[in-house]
Amino acid sequence: MGTVVLVGARRWGIGRGDLLLTAVLLLLPLAAVLALPQHWLDDGQLDALGIALLVLATLPVLVRRRYPIQALLVCIAVQMVYHALNYTHEIMLPVAIVLIYTVSLTTSRASTLAMVGISIAAVLASASIPQQESIGAEVISPLGWFAVAAVGGQAMRLHRALLTETSERRVAEERLRIARDLHDVLAHHIVVINSHAGVAAHLLDERTDDPTLAPISQSLHTVADASSGVLAELRTTLDVLRGNEVDVDRHPTPDLAGLARLVAVTTAVGVQVSLRVSGTSRPLPAAVEITLYRIAQEALTNVVKHAHARQALVQLEYDVDEVRLEVTDDGRGRSDTGSTAGYGIAGMNERAQSVGGQLVTGDGRYGGFRVAATVPVPGAR
Repeated sequence: MGTVVLVGARRWGIGRGDLLLTAVLLLLPLAAVLALPQHWLDDGQLDALGIALLVLATLPVLVRRRYPIQALLVCIAVQMVYHALNYTHEIMLPVAIVLIYTVSLTTSRASTLAMVGISIAAVLASASIPQQESIGAEVISPLGWFAVAAVGGQAMRLHRALLTETSERRVAEERLRIARDLHDVLAHHIVVINSHAGVAAHLLDERTDDPTLAPISQSLHTVADASSGVLAELRTTLDVLRGNEVDVDRHPTPDLAGLARLVAVTTAVGVQVSLRVSGTSRPLPAAVEITLYRIAQEALTNVVKHAHARQALVQLEYDVDEVRLEVTDDGRGRSDTGSTAGYGIAGMNERAQSVGGQLVTGDGRYGGFRVAATVPVPGAR
């Protein structure tokens, strides 16, 4: 039962902090009224109706984050009835202050001014009810607190906006720094590799008199093609980091359709890789496809670099509400090599978590190493 209540509260945007604040705004005024001597209170004592109105005026605090204006309007309406019946006026003020502050913090300046105006009008309307003594102080005090709450909310809103702008500027500066480093260092060396591999392969292709050079030429062509692909993806990454528009036709975004080419490239460098797809293939969100492609890419890179494997298998399985990717090999596995998770496995794990999935790595059931990623597919049902 408690779990159902918590789930319902979350749907309304109600957190533990909202529950605690509402309880404080409700219990402390009641405790103060009960504790103060009766002659200190010029207004009518709280009875069952007064307590009920106090509760009704305080409950909107629970939903003030999601419905700030509606919460304040409900509170104002209840408070007008409460004040018209001449109950203790002061204990209602903190609730109105909190709601006006929330409106000022979460809505536009025009909405804040409009709601403050409505609150002032409600106070004046309540004060217009005939009373025997002067009520000037009773009107001026709430109006002053309303102004303080509105100004405080606007100040906090501007402060948060400044922090957000500063953070975004720092992120932009860091992205530009990374883009410069990638262009000046990584891109330069990849261009050198691509040029030399291409020239060497061309020269070996001309040596048709020596058949033993053909495998070397083929390897160099593979290096040249792979480095060309890396350069294309690197240019796309640089465009993204610099905030430029990306030409999708010139630099296509990696997706699961590219797994076949990825398998072919890995096979060309000496590891026989097979691709097996099961389930009903369907388009997936771009973030999911990129994530699974990059995990497969990193897993196959590790197979080539570390596994000393002869064969590897990439399995892609489409389920109703999730997609599973598994890369296995017949190499030495982690237990034989004694290696620990490095940046590659950490990066794969981070990628899986970024789309709500999970990654499992370890020795395969029949030897070798296993990388398995499971990613939920939103809206698949």
